[in-house]
Amino acid sequence: MKFSVAAVAFAAGVYASYPAANATQYTTEVVTSYETYCPGPTQITYGTNTYTVTEATTLTITDCPCTISKPVYTTSLVSCATW
Repeated sequence: MKFSVAAVAFAAGVYASYPAANATQYTTEVVTSYETYCPGPTQITYGTNTYTVTEATTLTITDCPCTISKPVYTTSLVSCATW
């Protein structure tokens, strides 16, 4: 009985350590400035600051360090070339 309980606990621990198949994973980066293109009027809030854009422009935020989280996209496509 002790063996079966340990095996179930081990299996549950291994299963719990992997993300769900459809879960989006993210990477985090700390930058000294952040630049983004705004195609039209908008407001961007980062931390306690709100930046207002009234027309299409490139907005550069320099009140940093800024922590940016980005999704990680993966693919199963493998391309091999023989030369």
